Amino acid sequence: MRPSMKGKHLLKGRNFKAVALVAAAVLTLSACSSDSESGGEVGGEINVFLIPSPSSTSIQSFIPEFEAETGIKVNVSETPYGEAHQKQLLSYNQKAGAYDIAQFDNSFLAPFCQANAMLPLDSYISGSDEYDISDFGQGQQDYGKCNGETLGLTLSTEPMIQWYRTDLYEKLGLTPAKTWDEYYNNAKKVQAAGYGGQIMGFGPNVSWWWMTLVWSFGGALYDENLNPVVNSKEAVAATDYLKKLLEVSPKGAITATGDDTTSKFLGEDIGAMLNYSGYYGMALDPSINKNAGKIGTAPMPMGSSDITHLAGWNIGIPADAKNPDAAWKFLEFVLGKTNSVKYLESGAAAIGRQSIINNADLVAKNPYLPQLEIPSSSRIERYPQIAVWPEFEVAAIDAVTQVLTGKQKTQAALDALNEKLKPILAKEPKS
Repeated sequence: MRPSMKGKHLLKGRNFKAVALVAAAVLTLSACSSDSESGGEVGGEINVFLIPSPSSTSIQSFIPEFEAETGIKVNVSETPYGEAHQKQLLSYNQKAGAYDIAQFDNSFLAPFCQANAMLPLDSYISGSDEYDISDFGQGQQDYGKCNGETLGLTLSTEPMIQWYRTDLYEKLGLTPAKTWDEYYNNAKKVQAAGYGGQIMGFGPNVSWWWMTLVWSFGGALYDENLNPVVNSKEAVAATDYLKKLLEVSPKGAITATGDDTTSKFLGEDIGAMLNYSGYYGMALDPSINKNAGKIGTAPMPMGSSDITHLAGWNIGIPADAKNPDAAWKFLEFVLGKTNSVKYLESGAAAIGRQSIINNADLVAKNPYLPQLEIPSSSRIERYPQIAVWPEFEVAAIDAVTQVLTGKQKTQAALDALNEKLKPILAKEPKS
């Protein structure tokens, strides 16, 4: 995905070649990693590695106050998304201690975990009343965990949610869909009234929506033994449904990215959209949102499985950090409860603390915040936590696109995809 506005937002425009290099680096690093011996006193200076995004901008806004209060100097470097994770892994491989804090996409949690690139934060978290991990629901407490250890704090909470036009729904007597059948039927009625029925990204980011539907329809991408299962009857049904939604989508949807999808929904007359909550920042921009005051949000429709597709940024301390205690002090300062409201109001993507979700004043300004409270009954699904995911995703996008454009039948395309994924998954490092 790429540097853009999705985030107030999580995942940047994906540079597949760069991402594939990260996966290759992990396959090497996971075989030769070692424990960090970093210590360090609280003081001195820290080097912070950030990825250009609203979250990065917000973090940097806290630096002057933090430096004045603690005397710790904060140096910042930013690297675009397409090169950022590869650069971090290569830095760790050199054991140079270049960074004390690093921002990363949750989809890279598994590669970083397998390379032992990040310092477990649990001892810091358990001793911090200021960070107060109990202010997060269990699913979000676990969001930055790998093998039971917390390698990254939550930097943004971005579930896939349902967006809808309140004025169009009221005019047509519709309510937000609770099931996928209702979602399609709502879109059909809106389309019949002369508007765009619904929109999601059928273009280069189609994997976001495809895997969401596969999970919701009761399917999976691979089993517990890393055997691909993308040609199951559930996955076929989900892919057929995705193609069916094209019938009730506006022109141009077949090539739409995540940003395109949001821009069209906010700038045109379209009944509904399925997208990450992190895009809500675009709704606050009057140059993009021509339907201000008419945007409602609701939970994603439910299929045979009650799932929440959760995405977002993480931030943590590299295993070779030279000043980890000072790094934690900075993270605690920026992301703790005291500054949590200020952090959101500085323009960052929302972090799903209970104290934020239930703050009436904040909800009035950001009506999507209640959607960040994930019910305990809902199974959280994330970007697959495997090092070979980038290669897997490229293959999946190609196969799904073949179906959406009518070049292949669903079952045939997914059968071929399943075979293609077998050698890819076989390369996954064994824990």
